[in-house]
Amino acid sequence: MRPFDYYRQVFACLGAESGKKLLDVGTGTGHLLKAAKGSGLDVYGTDISPEAVKVAQQNVPDAHLVVAAGENLPFQDSSFDYVVCFGSLEHFLDMDQGLREMIRVARPEARFMIVVPNKNYFLWKVRGEYGTKQKDLKETLMDYGGWKGFFEKHKLKILKTYHDPWPWQSVKIFKHKNPWRIARRAFYRFIWLFMPLEYTYQFIFILNKR
Repeated sequence: MRPFDYYRQVFACLGAESGKKLLDVGTGTGHLLKAAKGSGLDVYGTDISPEAVKVAQQNVPDAHLVVAAGENLPFQDSSFDYVVCFGSLEHFLDMDQGLREMIRVARPEARFMIVVPNKNYFLWKVRGEYGTKQKDLKETLMDYGGWKGFFEKHKLKILKTYHDPWPWQSVKIFKHKNPWRIARRAFYRFIWLFMPLEYTYQFIFILNKR
């Protein structure tokens, strides 16, 4: 798992206001919910895994958590000011239905944050790899244009798109004493300073309803 400070950093991209209601679909260990709770939001979360929900409840005792598939959210229409889905949508058995459910439970003026992998991630191309470390799960990969078209099909408007900062933050330049490894890691971090969005690892999409 990534450190809590990372989730707090990503959560800041949403620009959420204190006192509002947030739903995290596919909450996992609940770290993003913890960041939202720390910012004064009323937080709700779902996950298809009962074990994940247990862990999230331990990490965020005040969160309202429920075991549920993203394609069938147990909430009324127009319930939330913010809807978040972090690294889960691409694994849904029915992504269209999952996104329809997120839109259904979101209020008309709601804002969404959806984090999804980029098919054109440059390091996958260099290494000849394809997909994240969750390859054993169903995983749908698209480039920026593909995800943009997918959201627009569901009448969502992209307000902003950010790089996922984790790949360069996770690189520890002096982890090894080998000079070649130090140089390679330093070069990798340098590349990320100028990385075009189209080659990033994951997109952080901020959206709202059209």
